[in-house]
Amino acid sequence: MTLTLRPLQTNDEKAFFEGLSLWKGEELSWYTFSWKEGMSYAEMLKILRDEEAGRNLAPDRVPHTMLYGFIDGKIVGRVSVRHTLNEYLRQRGGHMGYAVAPSCRGRGIATEMVKQALLHCRSLNLEEILVTCADTNTASWKIIERFGGRLEDRVWDSEDEETIRRYWVRTGRP
Repeated sequence: MTLTLRPLQTNDEKAFFEGLSLWKGEELSWYTFSWKEGMSYAEMLKILRDEEAGRNLAPDRVPHTMLYGFIDGKIVGRVSVRHTLNEYLRQRGGHMGYAVAPSCRGRGIATEMVKQALLHCRSLNLEEILVTCADTNTASWKIIERFGGRLEDRVWDSEDEETIRRYWVRTGRP
């Protein structure tokens, strides 16, 4: 399996909408934060570029890069890398959030996406990042621990009514 993790490009429109179909029945934010029903692909790309540059951010948003995982030209998952943290992200969300299409899980895709996303974090001069996951998401916390994640604590998230694990992961910057 060769996975490429990168921002969407103009010529990825077909792959984006085909990838969207893999998330039927799931919360849309597991795949995209920016695209909404009826929005053109070009409009979404502009929003993604603006958010990456820190332009026109909603009050609760921070600059972030949305990276999509491609295998054989098909999108199988995504990683959002937040360049900084706000109060909400300090509690839930952290610097990095990732998701793999339900039909593609259990194949090492999330592990490879996190590996490549850590390189992106290094390029942003982030030496250590906060990564969070639900306490019940064993697959996710095993990936975080595989990359050296140090469990800071477990906190109750009243929004989703679940316990969240909060980890710090070094990006490998010297």
